Amino acid sequence: MTTTPTLDTLATLSTDALAEVSGGFGPQLNSAMHRAQQLGLRVTSTTGGKHATHSYHYLGRAVDVAGAPSAMREFYREMSRTHPTELFYDPMGGIKNGRNIGAIGGHGNHVHVAY
Repeated sequence: MTTTPTLDTLATLSTDALAEVSGGFGPQLNSAMHRAQQLGLRVTSTTGGKHATHSYHYLGRAVDVAGAPSAMREFYREMSRTHPTELFYDPMGGIKNGRNIGAIGGHGNHVHVAY
């Protein structure tokens, strides 16, 4: 007999722990999170938090990372070569669907990347 899990029997993972899980996110997003951590950045948001109504975060397709500005600049440069659907870091600009769109605001202290 199979028991259906209920909310009281499920565990909640922290964002840091979730960043280490593979299978829940696509391979490009997993690679981006791994690279961010190699650069000393921390994952600040995946599927939770408050985002725009149709945010890729809610689809499990986006991550926000933060840390030292030099590391965020390097992460932005590297991710810009991976053809992300979205890449935002106000000090360096923004990319959406392959087009440079400039800074969009609200991304001065973290890098957002979506695939």
